[in-house]
Amino acid sequence: LTCTEQNFVTKAGAQRAAAEHGLIVVAPDTSPRGCGIEGEDDSYDFGSGAGFYVDSTEDKWKSNYRMYSYVTKELPEIINSNFPVLTDQCSIFGH
Repeated sequence: LTCTEQNFVTKAGAQRAAAEHGLIVVAPDTSPRGCGIEGEDDSYDFGSGAGFYVDSTEDKWKSNYRMYSYVTKELPEIINSNFPVLTDQCSIFGH
């Protein structure tokens, strides 16, 4: 439950290299937190803080746990609509 976007932002040191090369680095916390679903905080690797970038298919989870759709569809649309990006030169990666 401790892995958030701050792990990358604080430890990677990518900001300087990104600035030197004119790159945008987006580091979102992609794990749903505080959804109030029974069992979401029972394990560090499942539920809140989980790093599995998939869309849940189970009724209990599927309305909030849509990490794949968020990372591959929603977030790029938000970035492309709000920042001067070259949409044909974007990539997605995890740490």
